[in-house]
Amino acid sequence: MKAKLIHTLIDQLDEFSKSNESENIEDFAIWLSGKYFKSDNTNSHNDHLDLMLAFQISMLNKEIKKQTKSVISDSPFSSLDGYSFLLHLDQVESYRKMEIIELHKLEAPTGIEVIKRLLSKGLITEFNDQEDKRAKRIKLSEKGRKEIVKLKPQIDEEFSKFSKALSLKEKLSLVSAMNKLIGN
Repeated sequence: MKAKLIHTLIDQLDEFSKSNESENIEDFAIWLSGKYFKSDNTNSHNDHLDLMLAFQISMLNKEIKKQTKSVISDSPFSSLDGYSFLLHLDQVESYRKMEIIELHKLEAPTGIEVIKRLLSKGLITEFNDQEDKRAKRIKLSEKGRKEIVKLKPQIDEEFSKFSKALSLKEKLSLVSAMNKLIGN
Protein backbone atom coordinates (compact mmCIF):
# COMPACT_ATOMS: atom_id res chain seq x y z
CA MET A 1 0.00 0.00 0.00
CA LYS A 2 2.71 2.51 0.97
CA ALA A 3 4.74 1.80 -2.17
CA LYS A 4 1.67 2.42 -4.35
CA LEU A 5 1.03 5.72 -2.57
CA ILE A 6 4.66 6.78 -3.08
CA HIS A 7 4.49 5.93 -6.79
CA THR A 8 1.24 7.92 -7.13
CA LEU A 9 2.82 10.83 -5.32
CA ILE A 10 5.87 10.74 -7.62
CA ASP A 11 3.58 10.68 -10.68
CA GLN A 12 1.67 13.67 -9.33
CA LEU A 13 4.91 15.52 -8.60
CA ASP A 14 6.07 14.82 -12.15
CA GLU A 15 2.79 16.19 -13.55
CA PHE A 16 3.11 19.28 -11.32
CA SER A 17 6.71 19.88 -12.47
CA LYS A 18 5.67 19.90 -16.14
CA SER A 19 3.27 22.81 -15.63
CA ASN A 20 4.97 24.68 -12.76
CA GLU A 21 8.48 25.97 -12.19
CA SER A 22 8.06 26.17 -8.42
CA GLU A 23 10.06 23.85 -6.20
CA ASN A 24 8.08 24.91 -3.15
CA ILE A 25 6.23 22.09 -1.34
CA GLU A 26 3.40 24.48 -0.40
CA ASP A 27 2.76 25.28 -4.07
CA PHE A 28 2.67 21.57 -4.83
CA ALA A 29 0.22 20.95 -1.98
CA ILE A 30 -2.06 23.74 -3.20
CA TRP A 31 -1.91 22.39 -6.77
CA LEU A 32 -2.62 18.86 -5.55
CA SER A 33 -5.57 19.89 -3.38
CA GLY A 34 -6.97 21.93 -6.27
CA LYS A 35 -6.73 18.90 -8.51
CA TYR A 36 -8.57 16.59 -6.11
CA PHE A 37 -11.07 18.93 -4.49
CA LYS A 38 -12.22 21.22 -7.29
CA SER A 39 -15.18 19.12 -8.39
CA ASP A 40 -18.68 19.60 -6.99
CA ASN A 41 -18.94 15.81 -6.95
CA THR A 42 -17.09 15.79 -3.65
CA ASN A 43 -20.08 16.92 -1.56
CA SER A 44 -19.10 14.85 1.45
CA HIS A 45 -15.62 16.40 1.33
CA ASN A 46 -17.11 19.88 0.86
CA ASP A 47 -19.52 19.45 3.77
CA HIS A 48 -16.69 18.32 6.01
CA LEU A 49 -14.39 21.10 4.80
CA ASP A 50 -17.12 23.72 5.31
CA LEU A 51 -17.64 22.48 8.86
CA MET A 52 -13.89 22.43 9.55
CA LEU A 53 -13.49 25.92 8.10
CA ALA A 54 -16.25 27.36 10.29
CA PHE A 55 -14.87 25.57 13.34
CA GLN A 56 -11.30 26.72 12.69
CA ILE A 57 -12.36 30.34 12.19
CA SER A 58 -14.25 30.19 15.48
CA MET A 59 -11.20 28.71 17.19
CA LEU A 60 -8.94 31.43 15.73
CA ASN A 61 -11.24 34.08 17.18
CA LYS A 62 -11.06 32.47 20.61
CA GLU A 63 -7.30 32.04 20.41
CA ILE A 64 -6.63 35.69 19.50
CA LYS A 65 -8.89 36.82 22.36
CA LYS A 66 -7.03 34.52 24.76
CA GLN A 67 -3.61 35.73 23.61
CA THR A 68 -4.50 39.43 23.90
CA LYS A 69 -6.40 39.10 27.18
CA SER A 70 -3.41 40.03 29.34
CA VAL A 71 -2.90 43.31 27.44
CA ILE A 72 -6.62 44.14 27.31
CA SER A 73 -7.18 43.32 31.00
CA ASP A 74 -4.66 46.00 32.01
CA SER A 75 -6.42 48.60 29.86
CA PRO A 76 -9.71 50.51 29.90
CA PHE A 77 -11.11 48.06 27.32
CA SER A 78 -13.25 45.09 28.17
CA SER A 79 -12.75 43.48 24.75
CA LEU A 80 -10.82 43.67 21.51
CA ASP A 81 -13.88 45.35 19.97
CA GLY A 82 -13.27 48.50 22.01
CA TYR A 83 -9.63 48.56 20.94
CA SER A 84 -10.63 47.99 17.33
CA PHE A 85 -13.19 50.82 17.47
CA LEU A 86 -10.44 53.19 18.65
CA LEU A 87 -8.05 51.99 15.95
CA HIS A 88 -10.63 52.73 13.27
CA LEU A 89 -11.50 56.11 14.79
CA ASP A 90 -7.80 56.96 14.79
CA GLN A 91 -7.83 56.69 10.97
CA VAL A 92 -10.74 59.08 10.31
CA GLU A 93 -12.23 62.29 11.67
CA SER A 94 -15.38 60.52 12.91
CA TYR A 95 -17.96 57.81 12.25
CA ARG A 96 -21.68 57.65 12.68
CA LYS A 97 -22.36 55.17 15.44
CA MET A 98 -24.03 52.67 13.13
CA GLU A 99 -21.23 52.98 10.54
CA ILE A 100 -18.60 51.77 12.97
CA ILE A 101 -20.90 49.08 14.36
CA GLU A 102 -21.56 47.75 10.85
CA LEU A 103 -17.86 47.96 10.01
CA HIS A 104 -17.22 45.58 12.91
CA LYS A 105 -20.08 43.24 11.90
CA LEU A 106 -21.68 43.62 15.33
CA GLU A 107 -25.34 43.55 16.25
CA ALA A 108 -26.59 47.07 17.07
CA PRO A 109 -27.11 46.46 20.83
CA THR A 110 -23.63 44.98 21.21
CA GLY A 111 -22.02 47.83 19.28
CA ILE A 112 -23.94 50.44 21.28
CA GLU A 113 -22.65 48.83 24.50
CA VAL A 114 -19.06 49.05 23.23
CA ILE A 115 -19.62 52.73 22.39
CA LYS A 116 -21.20 53.43 25.80
CA ARG A 117 -18.19 51.91 27.58
CA LEU A 118 -15.76 53.95 25.48
CA LEU A 119 -17.76 57.13 26.13
CA SER A 120 -17.96 56.47 29.88
CA LYS A 121 -14.18 56.07 30.03
CA GLY A 122 -13.61 59.26 28.04
CA LEU A 123 -11.87 57.45 25.17
CA ILE A 124 -14.27 58.85 22.56
CA THR A 125 -16.59 61.83 22.31
CA GLU A 126 -20.08 62.00 20.83
CA PHE A 127 -21.66 64.80 18.82
CA ASN A 128 -24.60 65.43 16.49
CA ASP A 129 -24.29 64.57 12.81
CA GLN A 130 -24.60 67.75 10.74
CA GLU A 131 -26.17 65.93 7.77
CA ASP A 132 -28.65 63.77 9.71
CA LYS A 133 -29.96 65.38 12.90
CA ARG A 134 -31.23 62.00 14.14
CA ALA A 135 -27.76 60.43 13.99
CA LYS A 136 -24.86 60.75 16.40
CA ARG A 137 -21.21 60.68 15.46
CA ILE A 138 -18.26 59.61 17.55
CA LYS A 139 -14.61 60.53 17.37
CA LEU A 140 -11.44 59.66 19.22
CA SER A 141 -10.69 61.82 22.25
CA GLU A 142 -7.19 62.85 23.24
CA LYS A 143 -7.36 60.31 26.07
CA GLY A 144 -8.32 57.62 23.54
CA ARG A 145 -5.46 58.62 21.26
CA LYS A 146 -2.99 58.30 24.16
CA GLU A 147 -4.41 54.88 25.02
CA ILE A 148 -3.93 53.69 21.43
CA VAL A 149 -0.33 54.94 21.41
CA LYS A 150 0.28 53.08 24.67
CA LEU A 151 -1.44 49.78 23.76
CA LYS A 152 -0.75 49.42 20.04
CA PRO A 153 2.83 48.12 20.41
CA GLN A 154 1.69 45.52 22.97
CA ILE A 155 -1.29 44.36 20.90
CA ASP A 156 0.83 44.32 17.71
CA GLU A 157 3.35 42.10 19.49
CA GLU A 158 0.58 39.66 20.46
CA PHE A 159 -0.77 39.66 16.88
CA SER A 160 2.78 39.04 15.63
CA LYS A 161 3.20 36.05 17.95
CA PHE A 162 -0.19 34.77 16.85
CA SER A 163 0.71 34.73 13.15
CA LYS A 164 4.44 33.98 13.32
CA ALA A 165 3.99 30.47 11.90
CA LEU A 166 2.78 31.94 8.58
CA SER A 167 4.94 33.29 5.78
CA LEU A 168 4.14 36.64 4.22
CA LYS A 169 2.62 34.86 1.23
CA GLU A 170 0.41 32.74 3.51
CA LYS A 171 -0.69 35.81 5.47
CA LEU A 172 -1.65 37.65 2.28
CA SER A 173 -3.49 34.60 0.96
CA LEU A 174 -5.35 34.14 4.24
CA VAL A 175 -6.34 37.82 4.42
CA SER A 176 -7.62 37.61 0.86
CA ALA A 177 -9.64 34.47 1.59
CA MET A 178 -11.05 35.92 4.81
CA ASN A 179 -12.09 39.09 2.96
CA LYS A 180 -14.08 36.92 0.55
CA LEU A 181 -15.82 35.20 3.46
CA ILE A 182 -16.59 38.45 5.25
CA GLY A 183 -17.86 40.03 2.05
CA ASN A 184 -15.37 42.89 1.64
